[in-house]
Amino acid sequence: MSEQITPLAPRIPLGPVIQIGFVVHNAEAYARQWTTLFDFPPPRIVDWPPREGMTATLRGVPINLRMKIAFVETGSVQLEFIQPLEPNNIYAEFLEQHGEGLHHIMFDVDDPAGIADKLGVQIIQSGSTVKPGGSWSYLGTEHLVGFPLELRRIAPN
Repeated sequence: MSEQITPLAPRIPLGPVIQIGFVVHNAEAYARQWTTLFDFPPPRIVDWPPREGMTATLRGVPINLRMKIAFVETGSVQLEFIQPLEPNNIYAEFLEQHGEGLHHIMFDVDDPAGIADKLGVQIIQSGSTVKPGGSWSYLGTEHLVGFPLELRRIAPN
């Protein structure tokens, strides 16, 4: 990331950081380490997908996304520890290419696809949120900011 980035006009509003995501081999162990070392509440563990009918795509192709996620609430920013349970997703790719580590930062936005277009990047992986009508999208922003940005569109109401 040593090359100079020419700012886009107008600058794209994202709002506050909502989540910092890590990809790991054992989500529960990592989350418990954080809640043991630091004064955070116990982690919330989720087997994904948590409900029927949830969808996901990788580079535009539907995938069967299964993972274990541990959420640690820190106050204003959520820590997410993702353990992929099968291949064919960006989390498994990340583990294979980089090992465990920081994977993404998430923001809530109204139009993830519009932001991807403004940045001139592709949506790498996307899917539906737990609340029907919402979605999440990972943008191919590694060359711009060093890692994917995750943009979440909150379900109406």
